[in-house]
Amino acid sequence: MEREEIEENLKQKYHDAALLHENRCYANAIYLCGYCTELALKYAITKQLNWSAFRTAGRMSCLKSHELDFLLQLTGQEAAIKSTDDWQIVNKWKETDRYNDPRRVCDVDSQNMWEATRKIVRQLCAISL
Repeated sequence: MEREEIEENLKQKYHDAALLHENRCYANAIYLCGYCTELALKYAITKQLNWSAFRTAGRMSCLKSHELDFLLQLTGQEAAIKSTDDWQIVNKWKETDRYNDPRRVCDVDSQNMWEATRKIVRQLCAISL
């Protein structure tokens, strides 16, 4: 995926997460925020490695990961990001969260994830959402 495509996808997912939150679909909003964080990490990796696109073909297939901690290690920003309260919030996300019972999520959880995602994206990518 080209870096510009990652950025556009990230912005769209974040916008969609806001709409879901506004419509009280908190679990889905949180899921999309986690996906935004994953995309932000992949964007940051392309910048760190001076790639025009995120590579996953051939020997790079290990980068087809949804593990935020693993991806963070490749950004060159691990220490700075891990020291933030925002990382503690977004790093709870797992790809399988889409299967979670939406009744177990509240407005505050969604709002916290949404705000933490915005800050992490700005710090990792210098992108305003």
